[in-house]
Amino acid sequence: MDAIEDPPAVDPVNPFSPTAVARVTDAGALAATTVVTVAIRDALAHLDNYLRTGNGGTVAVVGDYGTGKTHLAAELLAHARRGSIGAGQAVYLDAPADTFLSLSRRFLGRLSREAVRALVQGYRAEVTDAAAQRPAGSDTRLLAERLRAELAEVTTDPSVGMVLAMLADPATEATAWDWLMGYPPGPALTAAGVTTRSDVESGAVETIGVLALLHARRHERFVLVLDELDKILSTAGRPGDETMARFARMLGVFASAGALLVIAGLPELLHLLSPQVRQRIGPIVRMSALTAQDVRDFIRQSQLRAFGQARLSPFTVETTEYLTNLTDGVPRRLIRLCYHLYQRAMQEGTPVTHRMVREAVRVQFDLASRQDVAADVRRVLTQEGWSYQRDHLIGSLRDLPVDFWVPLDEQGAGCCVLLTESVLKVEEVDELNRRVVAIRSAVPDSEVILVVVGHLPAEFSADLTETFSAEPIVHDPQTFAEDLSGSVKASMRRLEQTLGADALTSVRQRVERIQRQQTNAQRSLERLSYQLDEIRGDLRPDTRGPVRREPAATNPPGENGLTSALPGRVARVFVEAVQALDQLAGFERHLRDAFTPSRPEARRSGEAAPLLRSGLRSRDVQRALGTALVLRRLIEAFREGVEQWYTHHRQTPHPADLQRLDRLCETYDGIAEYLPLFQLDLLDDLALPEGGVPAESTDRSLNWSEARSMFDGLSGQVRRQVLQG
Repeated sequence: MDAIEDPPAVDPVNPFSPTAVARVTDAGALAATTVVTVAIRDALAHLDNYLRTGNGGTVAVVGDYGTGKTHLAAELLAHARRGSIGAGQAVYLDAPADTFLSLSRRFLGRLSREAVRALVQGYRAEVTDAAAQRPAGSDTRLLAERLRAELAEVTTDPSVGMVLAMLADPATEATAWDWLMGYPPGPALTAAGVTTRSDVESGAVETIGVLALLHARRHERFVLVLDELDKILSTAGRPGDETMARFARMLGVFASAGALLVIAGLPELLHLLSPQVRQRIGPIVRMSALTAQDVRDFIRQSQLRAFGQARLSPFTVETTEYLTNLTDGVPRRLIRLCYHLYQRAMQEGTPVTHRMVREAVRVQFDLASRQDVAADVRRVLTQEGWSYQRDHLIGSLRDLPVDFWVPLDEQGAGCCVLLTESVLKVEEVDELNRRVVAIRSAVPDSEVILVVVGHLPAEFSADLTETFSAEPIVHDPQTFAEDLSGSVKASMRRLEQTLGADALTSVRQRVERIQRQQTNAQRSLERLSYQLDEIRGDLRPDTRGPVRREPAATNPPGENGLTSALPGRVARVFVEAVQALDQLAGFERHLRDAFTPSRPEARRSGEAAPLLRSGLRSRDVQRALGTALVLRRLIEAFREGVEQWYTHHRQTPHPADLQRLDRLCETYDGIAEYLPLFQLDLLDDLALPEGGVPAESTDRSLNWSEARSMFDGLSGQVRRQVLQG
């Protein structure tokens, strides 16, 4: 097995991979170029120590996507095979996003039935002479006894030894293999006293440990590289106690067996583990970023392998420095960019330039452009209710306008937001500092916020922080809105304190900003409502054809009174969500009671109409009711989409079908994320229970908390219930 990457392009040959995704395969292939980093040196040192001493245990390799974990795994396997162990004793597994049983089956498949049978046959030869002195068929029993004694450190289940012994017999080989794969025992195994495992997941972990021990004892060394382990541990959220116990058992088994387990995954892998399990892990290797010198070495080695000449051209020292800074030294990004930059340089017949690097980074990684970030700034300022001016001129006509100017009332003061692309040179830092000085010279009472669209080295960030009002904001789609909002608020507060604005003026400004926020929020709700109408229209089935419905006896009616095609447990999730919203908001019930005053519950709860009139006088309550209405319609549209999906894909859905279900869930989450659910707290006065007795405030808060959890986690609940069949 070697790490392989996509073959280089031809005519002209491109020595770099267009995807930079390392894979490990049984078939040998052209080895990938390797630059020996600190992480690779550390990992190889731990492997060498194991090969020398035979002291088993676990090594963890952690790093973000694209940092080279799989490539490192291939290096470890190749290094082990160049040592004293063969291919059968150094195994790579890409962990499935499933269970330990699936992992065990993949492990057995990688070893193969023939290899495991040959391993057991080696033990069988040692008991053949003793069996010759006993009745026929006793060799299997002797082998089972020998294996039970050999495996005592791993398992106390006598069935394991018997099944392995029967694996060596061609007559029972197939049924024994099935049992190891986690299936119930066949008649031959049952007759020999083999039982069904009560816990197939624990049994799967035990099977992995048993085979690791047999390999390590028979061949003195055994290495298992388990890549992307976090996929198993995070399949159902944070792993529970049983999962932790099984994983801890696996770690202990490898240590006892004298085998080496290498687990690789994202940095979150370590946080998923309990403290007790983390203590069982030995060395931790953290993937390191490439330096500019590493990048130059990689380029030279790649061209040496492709052309027989270790050259840096068409790259230069300056462009490799620039490239490394822009990609933060992440190997996958660097290799992909090297491919595209080499291709373009060959087409244009020129060296790689800084402009080429910037364009390639933006195109290949879909990074935000300056225009994209400007749109984000406008959105944040609008949502927060700030008034602002775009491309505002400060100073003389010779000066560049500032990207955004947020004025503080009419006092000639305000906050500037400047946008700039990557800052990678000292000269660029000096130019930004000079610009801040010019702005403050023209408007002494001003704050300046710098937004960097690209990369900003830490040392430059520290220099700019001393000159600007706050630490520069490097655009990150996940955190930018929060970062900019907080920075603008802090800057405006500092200006108010500096100018000594009177309390009345400050209050007026805040009220005006809140009014703008409310207006913007109302517009957003109206847009969401319109989008929901469109979604429901797209999801609504064709009324010209018959709609298949399941019998009412098996599926409960939906909230619209019609029989739902969804299984009962799935339909109940939607019904409970709508009922919770109705109970907490109370509007639907009070509106109904207002027109049916003769109902007993209406009399117990007082006059519904005056209560509604009183509540609806408040604009805040009106907006909260709008939010509740949009949420209800969102839940209904989501239910209709899932119902249609289930009608067409209930029978063994294919991966593409599951992706469609995921998209439905993501659509719900994406819209619900923008709903201001906090506004629903304003409906407390309307949220009376059916009995008409007001709830205590603490109980009501608990109900709101539970309701928010229900709405936020609705898509996850629905998906789990649908997939349970």
